[in-house]
Amino acid sequence: MGHSPQPINPAAVEEFPIVARLTQGLAECDWEQLQEKYTDAMDEHSRVEEELRAETARLLEVFTTWSQTTILQDEGRALKRFKTQMQHVQNSEVSVENKKKHYNDVVKAFQSALALLNEQMKV
Repeated sequence: MGHSPQPINPAAVEEFPIVARLTQGLAECDWEQLQEKYTDAMDEHSRVEEELRAETARLLEVFTTWSQTTILQDEGRALKRFKTQMQHVQNSEVSVENKKKHYNDVVKAFQSALALLNEQMKV
């Protein structure tokens, strides 16, 4: 089965130096050398993959810390807003209560004045 070796894509060689290094001289290799080159290539890919995995884990840690900080800041702001709103509601309730008391006092004063006037009219 005389398969002629496929030429290596020059663009891939330029973009991935590891490809150039690992595929250099493949045409002259016997089966054992090809297996060794394959094993070396897979080991190199595993090493690069492990580095990427470690970097991704570090970035994820940074992102998690950032998002927790953001959540805590948002919760702090929400708590401040809630306290401000509660203060406003309490002040409004006090204000309404004071107005109600004032109106009750005014009505009592009118009732007293009316009763006094009625007493004077009877005399």
